[in-house]
Amino acid sequence: MTQETPDFDVVALAARPDLDEQRTQIVHASWPEFMLHDPVLDRNWWALNECFADYQFALLDRDDILGLANTVPLHFSGPLTDLPDRGVDWGMEKAVLDHHEGAAPNCLMGIQAVVNPAHRAKRLSGALVAQMVALAARMGIRTVILPVRPNQKAQFPLIPMERYVTWTNDAGLPYDAWLRVHARMGGTIIRVCPDSMLIPGTVADWSRWTGLEFPGTGRYCVPGALNPIDIDLEQDQGVYREPNVWVVHDVGG
Repeated sequence: MTQETPDFDVVALAARPDLDEQRTQIVHASWPEFMLHDPVLDRNWWALNECFADYQFALLDRDDILGLANTVPLHFSGPLTDLPDRGVDWGMEKAVLDHHEGAAPNCLMGIQAVVNPAHRAKRLSGALVAQMVALAARMGIRTVILPVRPNQKAQFPLIPMERYVTWTNDAGLPYDAWLRVHARMGGTIIRVCPDSMLIPGTVADWSRWTGLEFPGTGRYCVPGALNPIDIDLEQDQGVYREPNVWVVHDVGG
């Protein structure tokens, strides 16, 4: 039997600095280590607190974080079918640039939506999406754009994302559970953004992040990665290109 979504309060993360340690623990428990080393996010993360504090929130049960989301407002002037190949990295940079230039936002983009591992299977992922849509409505923004990381794609790293997103279950819904949540909530899959995040590192970095050895140049499948990573021993570099899927939710009137 599917569990009902637990009761929660929605709180701005900036209003609860006492939750910072718990928030950090949840984020680190939710992502493969290499996902925490995107240089674009590292350079711009300060803006979430200093420029976009009202756009960061948690679902809270007393002092227990059930889930959290980081979002940014930005302006996108083209048709949604033209959302860029770069997803997370583009959105973070665009939001900071728009803020400095005073551009009025017309989209809310999700950077991450994380459910506390201790509270999974409680329909909280859908609650996070619903709260992002509600946040956009409060801010007068009509469109939520999400570079979604399909949570089962890591089981199939050799399957191109363009093919993976066409897989369906017996009910005709997306095979992937996270994409299925969005479909049930009225989200529209727009296109794949194949270079949503670019994570480079030395070979030693990648060994430390994954706990694996890389004895030769080539492509390697590593736990948690949606695509293989490219290792070049001569250049002492490993590069991971994270593919995501653009999903759009219409906030409506």
